[in-house]
Amino acid sequence: MGKAFVAKLAREGARDPEALAAWIGRKKFGKRAFQRLAKAGRDDAEEQRALMGRVRRSGRLSRDLTGFSDTELGRALQDLTPDEMARVAAEMDRRDAAARMPGARPDLIGLSDEELGQRMRDMTGAEFAAVVEEADRRQKIAEVFPDSQLADDLTGVDENTLGWALGYASPDEAARIAAEMDRRHPPAPLRPAAGAGTVRGQLDDRAAVDDLLRSNPDDWAHLSEDMPEDPRDRMTATERWIADREDAAASSRAAYSREQVREMYREHVYGQYLAAEDELRGVLLSKEAVRQGIDPMAVFTGPSHVAYARASEELKRWWRDNPRTTLAEYEEQVSGQRSEAGDRARKSGSDQQNRL
Repeated sequence: MGKAFVAKLAREGARDPEALAAWIGRKKFGKRAFQRLAKAGRDDAEEQRALMGRVRRSGRLSRDLTGFSDTELGRALQDLTPDEMARVAAEMDRRDAAARMPGARPDLIGLSDEELGQRMRDMTGAEFAAVVEEADRRQKIAEVFPDSQLADDLTGVDENTLGWALGYASPDEAARIAAEMDRRHPPAPLRPAAGAGTVRGQLDDRAAVDDLLRSNPDDWAHLSEDMPEDPRDRMTATERWIADREDAAASSRAAYSREQVREMYREHVYGQYLAAEDELRGVLLSKEAVRQGIDPMAVFTGPSHVAYARASEELKRWWRDNPRTTLAEYEEQVSGQRSEAGDRARKSGSDQQNRL
C-alpha cells in the first residue's frame, strides 16, 4: 500500500501502520498480486534513490542541470528543497525559451545527455547536426548559467556567447550582460556642451551634434512629436507664397532659414530661462508680476520695456552679465547682418539697463 495510506492509518491511531497496511493489501489484492505491487514499489524506490544520487551528489544539487531530462527533473522535485526546486524551475524556463526560438527542436531539448548520445549514434546528416547543436547549447548554458544563475564573473565569456545568452536571461540578468558589454566598449566621452544660453554656444552645440550624428539636425528635427505648429498651416496661398519668397531670400544670405532661426531662438530663450532660474533660485519676476500670474518664460522674449517692468531686480542685474536677446538681435547674430529692427531692440534694451 502507498505512503499516503500508511500515513492515514497512523493518523487514525494504528500502532503499527505499515504492518496493518501490508495485511490490508494482502487481503485486498491476494498474496501474489500484493507481492508484485510490493516489488514494483521497491523498484520505483530504488530508481528514485539512484536518480537522486545523480541529481543531488554529496547532498547538494548538481551545478549543471542541462544533462537531465524533463522527466528526471520532474521526478526529482519531490525530494528537493524549495531553493533547489527554484533552480530546477529556472532550468525549465530556459528550456521553454529555447523551444520558442526559430528552428528549435523541442524533442531534443527535453532529453537527457544519455538519451541524446543514443540518438546521435543512430543519426546522420541534418539530424546529427541538430543533436550536435543541442549539445553545444547545453555547454553554453552550463558556462554562462552555472548553478542555474548568471555567472558572477562574465569577463571570460566571449561576446557572441553573451549576445546569445540574452535570449535566456531574466531582465536583471540581461541588464548585467548589457553592463558587461558597455564595460568592454565604453562610449567616447562627449564634448562638454557650450550651452544654449549664448548664441555662440548654441551654434557650437549644434555643430557638435551634427558631427556626432554625421547628419544635419534640421533634416530630422521635424520628426519630433512636440514640434510647434507651423504658422504656414494657417496662411492663405498668397501669404504662404510671400513667406516662401522671404525665406528663400533669407536663405541666400544666411545658413539657416527664417523658420530654423526662430526654432533656434526658442531653444536659446529656454536655455537662458533655465540658467537664470537655477542661478537666481527661481526669483525671476517682480511681486506684481507674480500676483498677476505672469509666466516667467515670457520676460525672456518680446519688447524690453515690458520685460523689465515685470522682471525681478535680481533678474535685471543678471541680464547685465547675460544679455537678454530679442528675436531681431538673435537673427543678426546668426546671419551676421545688422538690421533696423535689431538696432531698435538694442537701443531699447540699453535704455532699460541705464535706468537701473
